[in-house]
Amino acid sequence: MPEPITTTGGARAIPQVAMSSTSTLPTHTGTWKYQVPAYHDRVAPCNARCPVGIDIEGYMNLLRLGRVEDARDLLLTENPLPAVTGRVCHHPCENACNRRTLDGAVAIHAVERMLGDLAHQHPAPTFRATPLAERVAVVGSGPAGLACAYHLARLGYGVTIFEAAAEPGGMLRLGIPAYRLPRDVLDRDIARVAAHGVEIRCGVRVGSDVAWAELTATFDAVCVSTGAHTSRALGVPGEELPGVRPGLAFLRDVNAGRRPDLGRHVVVVGGGNTAMDCARSALRLGAKVTVAYRRTREQMPAIKEEIEDAMREGAEFVFLANPVEFTARDGHVQAMVCERMALGEPDASGRRRPMPTGETFTLAADTVLTAIGESSALTQFFADVEGSDAGLRVDALGGTTRDLLYAGGDVTDLERTVADALGAGKRAAIGIDRHLRHHKGDTAELNALRFAQGNLSAARWMGRDPIVRTAPVNEVVTADDVNFTQFRRRPRHADPHLPSAAAVQGFDEVNAGLPEALAMDEARRCLNCGVCTECDVCLIFCPDAAISRAEGGAYVIAMDYCKGCGICAAECPRGAITMSQDRP
Repeated sequence: MPEPITTTGGARAIPQVAMSSTSTLPTHTGTWKYQVPAYHDRVAPCNARCPVGIDIEGYMNLLRLGRVEDARDLLLTENPLPAVTGRVCHHPCENACNRRTLDGAVAIHAVERMLGDLAHQHPAPTFRATPLAERVAVVGSGPAGLACAYHLARLGYGVTIFEAAAEPGGMLRLGIPAYRLPRDVLDRDIARVAAHGVEIRCGVRVGSDVAWAELTATFDAVCVSTGAHTSRALGVPGEELPGVRPGLAFLRDVNAGRRPDLGRHVVVVGGGNTAMDCARSALRLGAKVTVAYRRTREQMPAIKEEIEDAMREGAEFVFLANPVEFTARDGHVQAMVCERMALGEPDASGRRRPMPTGETFTLAADTVLTAIGESSALTQFFADVEGSDAGLRVDALGGTTRDLLYAGGDVTDLERTVADALGAGKRAAIGIDRHLRHHKGDTAELNALRFAQGNLSAARWMGRDPIVRTAPVNEVVTADDVNFTQFRRRPRHADPHLPSAAAVQGFDEVNAGLPEALAMDEARRCLNCGVCTECDVCLIFCPDAAISRAEGGAYVIAMDYCKGCGICAAECPRGAITMSQDRP
């Protein structure tokens, strides 16, 4: 039994132990191991979930190092409209953030907004590759069209955008109210796209002012991104009554500066972002607003913050309510008859299907705004292109069944958000470049451009990725891979908002955004999942002193002495070290 440690006269007595008087270097303890550690650049969950394909962890890490301009440039490599997305994106990246399990997800949208606004104040140098001979037409100047044009221009193509409206922006300008997206912010982001040499021709409707056949004959490729502008009908009696109108048409009026008379009681039908925009805009026009939705609040597809803002500003919500009839007084709508619904089994969307109960009730209404979705109605122009009522069908790179005709955004049958449209535009640009440059590649090549199952990286496609530091592994880091004991709790910074009473008095921006100092502090909350930040934890904890720093700061593992104990991987705060049974 070992001799116990005792103290004598205040001094600590050291028990007798066997000690070597020679170096242990000749003993290659690494020959004992059956597994080896390795540093890998794994995928942060925010990157994997970003529909735009932004290297979020990458720019957060650059901000942590104080390299603000580099962070701005990395963001702009992937996203031409960061000031826009920082305000209106549904930020699924935050839902995936591993820090949620500690003290709250990083406010990624606020950091992105700060960088986007900073890019307005201190513009990044315009990057364009060597000009190419081919020219590409983009039909529609919404987020998908702007993204496609931006990335093609940066690759060297001549790009012309054709826009039917008087100003560019598509649904960003026509559908999103100014209290969420100020027009000067949108204008400055669009100006950046134009600064890359993109020609934007407004007031030109393809199909009437310019024939589709003319585009395909004049340009080497065409990308269609006209959006979805036709509101879906409810299909119930009385829908044709005066006072019942599509929510999208109402938003176009409001965003054009018109202020329609809605009467006292407004009912908004729907649970998506268009419905929330209608409700909040109607509140600003002095109406009492009720939102009727056929499912529950938990199943509403609208951005959570938009629902909360609508409630704070005074909108009332009636859930499990499905309109079945509109009634009139003096030839104008006066009420909406609803059937009470109950939730049944999940449908194709994964949400529980609303089922009729037979019970009805009535909501008074001077105006009813319907917002149950939109369709593109574009398949009539392309009888030979595969599609459906949901839109044109595209492949992984935005290609349609017609050669050199690409599509992106709401005109397709894919997800309909600003972020998804931006990602679709980027994919179409890569697809067009891949085709026109006769680039040979396969699925493995495309997977190398992805952040796990996330979107494609323009930086990697262009061979200009400045962030990869170690061997990249297409594997997402989960919360189980993060060593939370290495991090202190730091509460998330909340966005400052206008008081609700003041907000409904006009269309001034409601979310003021984090000041730069707080946004930088929020960036420092990022765990940098899956990426080595040279924190020295592995070096300190290695019991064999087998880890050392090489010139330039990277770590080197002396495999002759590493026993493969796995302590470095277990203690790594970010899951940047993995153990495998492969021999070095």
